[in-house]
Amino acid sequence: MMRIGIQGWGSEGDLRPLIALAAGLVRAGHAVRLDLTPIDGTDPGALCRSLEIPLRVIPERVDFSLRSVAEHADAADPLKVSQQLVEQAFFPYLDQLYRAALELCAQSDLVIWHYSSWYTKAAALKTGLPHVAVHFFPGLVPTRFAPPGGLPHLGALNPLLWFLARRVLDLQFRRRPARFFAEQGLPPLRHVLPDLMFSEHLNLHATSPLLCPPAPDWNPRHQVCGQLELPDAADSWTPSPGLRSFLEAGEKPVLLSLGSMEHMAPRRTRELLAGAARKARIRAIVQSKRSPAEEGRDGDLYFLPWAPHRALLRHCSMMVHHGGAGTTHSVLAAGLPAVVVPVIFEQQVWANRLRAAGASGKPVPFWKASVDDLANRILEVAASEAMGARARQLGAAMAAENGVETAIGLLERLQVNLDGGTR
Repeated sequence: MMRIGIQGWGSEGDLRPLIALAAGLVRAGHAVRLDLTPIDGTDPGALCRSLEIPLRVIPERVDFSLRSVAEHADAADPLKVSQQLVEQAFFPYLDQLYRAALELCAQSDLVIWHYSSWYTKAAALKTGLPHVAVHFFPGLVPTRFAPPGGLPHLGALNPLLWFLARRVLDLQFRRRPARFFAEQGLPPLRHVLPDLMFSEHLNLHATSPLLCPPAPDWNPRHQVCGQLELPDAADSWTPSPGLRSFLEAGEKPVLLSLGSMEHMAPRRTRELLAGAARKARIRAIVQSKRSPAEEGRDGDLYFLPWAPHRALLRHCSMMVHHGGAGTTHSVLAAGLPAVVVPVIFEQQVWANRLRAAGASGKPVPFWKASVDDLANRILEVAASEAMGARARQLGAAMAAENGVETAIGLLERLQVNLDGGTR
């Protein structure tokens, strides 16, 4: 049995995989403590209690709102919104998060951290504790066989792209973490990549090897384990009577949802998704984080504030989504084709991977999309027998993957190696 601390900062899509991993570790007989910082107003408490996972939400109360940050951003620029979010939701609480990380390290044999929670790595380095990072996008693991995620493949010049990418990351993100590391008496932080983002012990890349196979020259510290999913029983969701009536009234609908990215531009999101569904004249569920009182049918559209995608997708024919890592995997695991409306750069990369896999059409970038553009793409994908067949094929192959079990095996193997004197 290991005592394992897990710490994460982010939206529901960032934190649910950590909860899934914690639940699997508990089932495997390990003692787990979970420290989470939700930034989108979600409350993981009930879910963690149902899974018998000890949870601390840190800080207990925060004076920010993701929706408010996005709506009051100086420009409709996702990078600027992200910067303002970090200024309001991360750095003001950094000392408190770091103290919690030190406490977690003192109670653990091993700590696991979400890649944005680099304060956990700082605490592990301070205490000399082994640590493991969890990543949802492997496009930042250097390899001569591919460029950094999203950049063009230049063959022999790929190492130059990696050098330039590291310089850009350092210019944008290194200064304040480097100062923090220095203040804690830690070794100098040379680069964001790999020193800040990666673990020197093990990095779990929680993606399907079907979409993101590891490169031949990856260091063994980087392992693709598959998506970290909660057990079906954890999402005790059933359709409301109104939704059930809508589902039974006709053919399977298209699901449209941009997840937490809706906060970036809530009005534009609703107008784009609902407008495109009406323009395409399809039956559709528009998932929008409005109040539950506003759930209901409007013609061929059904507005739904929240439902777990994995459960809801069983009732749908395809999905329009933002290209988040978790949503991308959930849709593909359901065997459904997709239209991707990426909001930020990383999501464009996932959109490209889905298209290359043959399960999606050309992406429709959110900030440039029109109702007509999106409606046409929906109809194109819905009519494509090839995309539907390919999505079903990939979904069947993904059914053999178990990311949580694979991750636990890698963690237990790491502990055996550490106990064997390689620590």
